[in-house]
Amino acid sequence: MMRLSTLAIALLLLTTINAQTTDLVFFTDDGSKFTLIVDGDVKNNEPATRVVATGIRNESPVVMVKFEDPAIAQLKKPGYFPLGKEYTVMITTNKKGERVLRPTGEADLGTASKGGADKPKPPTFVDDAPATISTTDTETVDQTIDVGGVQQTTTVIVTEDGGTGTGENVNINMGVNGIGFNMNVKVDDAGMDMGTGTTTTTTRTTTTTTTSSSSAGATMVAPKPVVETPKPVSEPAVYRMPGYNGRIGCSWPMSATEFAEAKRSIESKGFEETKMTLAKQITRDHCFTVDQVKDIMSVFGFEDTRLEFAKLAYDNTYDLSNYYKVSDAFSFESSMEELNEYIQSR
Repeated sequence: MMRLSTLAIALLLLTTINAQTTDLVFFTDDGSKFTLIVDGDVKNNEPATRVVATGIRNESPVVMVKFEDPAIAQLKKPGYFPLGKEYTVMITTNKKGERVLRPTGEADLGTASKGGADKPKPPTFVDDAPATISTTDTETVDQTIDVGGVQQTTTVIVTEDGGTGTGENVNINMGVNGIGFNMNVKVDDAGMDMGTGTTTTTTRTTTTTTTSSSSAGATMVAPKPVVETPKPVSEPAVYRMPGYNGRIGCSWPMSATEFAEAKRSIESKGFEETKMTLAKQITRDHCFTVDQVKDIMSVFGFEDTRLEFAKLAYDNTYDLSNYYKVSDAFSFESSMEELNEYIQSR
């Protein structure tokens, strides 16, 4: 009885695992037609610009793309697509003129088959004409402040007219202790026509009235405001790793947050080649620690790719004296020896 129960559970787990599949959606960005072959299985009988392959049970399928145009070389790449999702892959051309596969997104299973083309607009459909707004509004704002015993009142009048305007007019009148000051600024400007035939003009009139509350004969001078600017706290020019006194390859390694985002971006790519391309871009502009280099190496599935990245990251690593720890990420002794020879030649 015990054996039958164990066998039933095993069969249930096997059925559950086998029930999970992956859908792949491949398309070309330039309209080239192609035939998609996944693990030797042809997915479309006629060449097309977009092919949907469903029911893929292998997380690491070998994908082959054969173009209808014989002048375009076929692609054959291994990929990694965890089961239970639908993945979209664009077939494009890199800067070297080579065709490459670039994952562009993932979605729930069946999303591609559910989506349909947008329904065309009826031939009698006419968009509503844009609304025409024509208003005239006037707003008056008074503000009085006391500066060193001097009462200063400012009146701002804003008029917005929906008709044709002549621009903006600003008039300022100010008097302090018998000294008068007047300034008038007028800007003639054609209104802005947005295609509706309506022009909006805003007129601003500013009047400032100043009265003194001091005794006769006294001259009041408003004190100048004191603005305290905090002194900036400068960061040290070079990062100091606690307990490390060895050679330094770069000044400031990535923070834990920055590195986590970078590693997550690399892991999200479905192809080894695409992961390496992104890793190169990140390495060009950032500094690593040895532990961060090892973490990124663990993302790659092939020994040659891990070795290539270890060489690439050497000049952009802070704690160079710890670089011997990178050897732990290799499976073969030959890779460790090749990396050591590369470092000795630097």
